[in-house]
Amino acid sequence: MMSVSDFISLPKIDAHNHLNLGMRYASYAPWAGFYIPNFPRKMNGLGEMHEIIGNFTRPRAKTMKDVTDLLVLSLTDAVADGVTVLEGSIDIGFVIHCGGVDNFLKMVQEVKDRFTNKINFRPELGMGKTFGIDKIREWAPICLESGLFNSIDLYGPEVEDGIEDFDKIFKLAGKLGIKRKAHVGEFSDAKSVRRFVEFFELEEVQHGIGAAQDDAVLQFLKDRNTRLNITPESNVMLGAAKSLEEHPIKKIVEAGIRVSISTDDLLFFNKSVSEQCFDLVRANVLTVDQIKEIFASTVAEYQ
Repeated sequence: MMSVSDFISLPKIDAHNHLNLGMRYASYAPWAGFYIPNFPRKMNGLGEMHEIIGNFTRPRAKTMKDVTDLLVLSLTDAVADGVTVLEGSIDIGFVIHCGGVDNFLKMVQEVKDRFTNKINFRPELGMGKTFGIDKIREWAPICLESGLFNSIDLYGPEVEDGIEDFDKIFKLAGKLGIKRKAHVGEFSDAKSVRRFVEFFELEEVQHGIGAAQDDAVLQFLKDRNTRLNITPESNVMLGAAKSLEEHPIKKIVEAGIRVSISTDDLLFFNKSVSEQCFDLVRANVLTVDQIKEIFASTVAEYQ
């Protein structure tokens, strides 16, 4: 059986990584200057995760330097895992920390330049549904038209209410050739996955494991060649999947759906891409050959 180091040596992507939470806890704690009690741990859904974010991680990031430091920590840990392509999400709310859109874009460009020879870093503009829609409508077009962002991602409650607020932004992304993603199907059902894909014309879905509940939706995703960026450890740690052994990624892969295996929030879930792949093989969920094919096919998309 391959070891974790064997998986590290293989070229791979991480296409679902929130960079403000995308580093090891061992990297984060010395920078933050504090420890989070009883952490990392299995949590009672997104509610408990957001409590930790609200009490600890969000208050710690106040300035542009803080945001820069978080991005650098996350990219450094991705490089250490052998990730060759990183589609890392940078939340639009950090415009506030940077003192304006121009400084935000400058900061992202500087971080990208810093890692040019280490990793193919493809910045992704992240938007939270609960963030002020007026600010998003003002800032998102400027960010997208800057040419700096390769993809866009919408996250927050996996419900249809309010998705129409983001319609024009996703249409602009499509017009500019920017990849469209959204979070859905971690805690929501197959119907919601299909609805989001159709409404936003998504090329990729962050999570999407709820699609496994309906074979017709799996066929729909296959026919559209839609990729699911799946984060197994996140799903288990938050209770979206009962266990790794019962994770629906097996059914999704065997249905011929394009997938990637990604980290989501490494700080919280404590498993790199390579470690998750090792665990999936050890749990007899996927085979080594299936993992290698996922790595090879996804990396090939960026060449």
